[in-house]
Amino acid sequence: MARRSAPVTKENMTNYTITIVNEHFSSTAEQEASDNIQAWSQAISSAITIAAEQVSHGNPFFGAEVKVTQGKEEIGRYVVSVGATPLKD
Repeated sequence: MARRSAPVTKENMTNYTITIVNEHFSSTAEQEASDNIQAWSQAISSAITIAAEQVSHGNPFFGAEVKVTQGKEEIGRYVVSVGATPLKD
């Protein structure tokens, strides 16, 4: 029998700080998430959204450090990168 998890409500959401930094860009934002996994998913999605904008404007590559913290505790750091190269027929 599958165990049901508690529904996500405002009361069990936690504040996380997501920081995305590279040599040309820096962004820090507070976001709510139900757990560390959801916070990481939001952080990586945010970095990919920024990367898509950069790559679509002619930059062939975007890479940034993505850091998630909860209060003073660092949850972790990743490097997220996106590149695009036109194909020749």
